[in-house]
Amino acid sequence: MNIVFITPPYGIEERYGTKMRIKKGFLPPLGLALIATVLKEAGHNVKILDLPVYDYTLGDLKNILKSFNPDIIAFSAITPTMTKAFQLAEHLRGEFPDTTFVFGGLHPSLFPHDTLKHPVVDIVVFGEAEYTFLELAGALEKGKPLAGIKGVAYKERKSNKIVMNQPRPIIKDINELPIASREFFDMERYAPLPNQYKALPVTNMVTGRGCPYGKCTFCFEAGDLKPVWRRMSVDRAVEEIRYLVDDYKVKEISFWDDVFLVGALWIKEFHDALKREKLDIYWSCYGYANYLTYDLLKLARDAGCWNIFYGIEAGNQKLLDAIKKGLKKEQIKKVVKWTHDLGIESRGSFILGLPGETPELARETVDFAIELDLDYAQFTLNTPFPSTEMWKTGSQQGTLDANFDKYSVHNAVYLPNGYKNKEELEQMRRYAYRRFYLRPSFAWKHIRRIKSFEDIKKYIAGAKFLMGLGI
Repeated sequence: MNIVFITPPYGIEERYGTKMRIKKGFLPPLGLALIATVLKEAGHNVKILDLPVYDYTLGDLKNILKSFNPDIIAFSAITPTMTKAFQLAEHLRGEFPDTTFVFGGLHPSLFPHDTLKHPVVDIVVFGEAEYTFLELAGALEKGKPLAGIKGVAYKERKSNKIVMNQPRPIIKDINELPIASREFFDMERYAPLPNQYKALPVTNMVTGRGCPYGKCTFCFEAGDLKPVWRRMSVDRAVEEIRYLVDDYKVKEISFWDDVFLVGALWIKEFHDALKREKLDIYWSCYGYANYLTYDLLKLARDAGCWNIFYGIEAGNQKLLDAIKKGLKKEQIKKVVKWTHDLGIESRGSFILGLPGETPELARETVDFAIELDLDYAQFTLNTPFPSTEMWKTGSQQGTLDANFDKYSVHNAVYLPNGYKNKEELEQMRRYAYRRFYLRPSFAWKHIRRIKSFEDIKKYIAGAKFLMGLGI
């Protein structure tokens, strides 16, 4: 079958809340790449149209699809892109009346029944989709009924009745999955934001599924769809790195695991394997302070890690406890200091507008980010996503806007009782960025790191990005 996957347009302004218009900050959607790889290996003809990195008009898109003659058009959507996905499907339905329209991704997986209520949607694939989509494509190709295909919800053609099949069990051993082929992408179109890479070309990779902690009240990894944490073997991870280095000349990898630095034995084996295979690459990742020791960080540094992104979220202990982060401030300070001592750059994410927060407590968070002397800090606005504990309970301590189009973590969709209005919360975010980045000590630290004209260009781009945030 001819199968095309589409990710709706979602610009840098929407993703990061900046007015700067650049085609950076995007890396390939690996979930779609893996599904597409499984389908291609089974003999299907597959295309991925990752619209955030293209400037296609609707006419361009229709012409591309007509030349491909798709049997299935599948839309991958998250909460803030659902409306765009529906609108795009509506525009395309008239041109492809006999094509099956499938929706998948996090939001349709949470709300399959509601998604199917839209007249343009024929089928929803929910949960882990590799084998579900493979079985679905085979059934559609042979004209077989969809009943019994686990992980699928659909409308019966005659009655239009919605049928919810049983969920598909998770893939316990992810080593059995193939390497996600990057042949579906124009890799030159992808690049991280300024100052989030050390060497080009850089791409992303995922070695596990789920989160080993999985308790945070704001995260879908601890919500209704909470997956069991699983990780591929070191050999399988190194095999994928070898593929990226040999086929795409990759010099750096951004590991997108929710928590990559976990498991001292795995990290030690990973370090040894990279040395043995002479894979001299830079890499960055996400870390969680509970799982880190000085020795583990040193192993990571020696294996090529130059940057770690820490989910810190708050600078007040009561707020940290309330979101079930499982971290103590002293623990965070110790781990960040180790990171700096080893010459690894540190980034931290912070959430403003948590339940129970007041402007005074928010300023504690900003002060804590400065005290940690992080290399970079990200301040987002609290967005209680569907299925999370905060989605269910946050309204007890504030007001929640259910307009999913605004769920980008940069709009004030949730207002804690401690704030007068949304404007005050949005102003707090601008205050946080100004306090953190407009410090002479911050500027001097980064000026000392400039070693090339390329560094200067990255810093100028980074400054423009921050200016786009309104600081």
